[in-house]
Amino acid sequence: MRGSVQFYRFDLRFRLTLYYTAMLFDFEESTLMRTCLEDAYDAVTELDLWDYLRDNTFESFTYYKGPDEALHAKLLALVDKRNLHSGASYGITMRNMESIAKEGYETWKLNYLNANE
Repeated sequence: MRGSVQFYRFDLRFRLTLYYTAMLFDFEESTLMRTCLEDAYDAVTELDLWDYLRDNTFESFTYYKGPDEALHAKLLALVDKRNLHSGASYGITMRNMESIAKEGYETWKLNYLNANE
């Protein structure tokens, strides 16, 4: 019984997280881009990488070669769980996540909307 209560709590938290994430990017008209942003946001949150992205000093997400290659491979697998990305789209999506980490969501959203008018 106790295990099912814990599962229920996890499931409810997971569902709330999915609902919240979908609301974060509901302004994006392109279904494909919105899905990419949502998947990336969920992956960064699941792996707890917001501080890592905020402090980023590496030059490429797509061609990363460094001490955290296993972490980047895991991140890519989660971000691209639907097999939607090319190298360029993955890099663009992750630069958006990096901007959210560095600027904060509200500032990023204003900049994103202004750039995509």
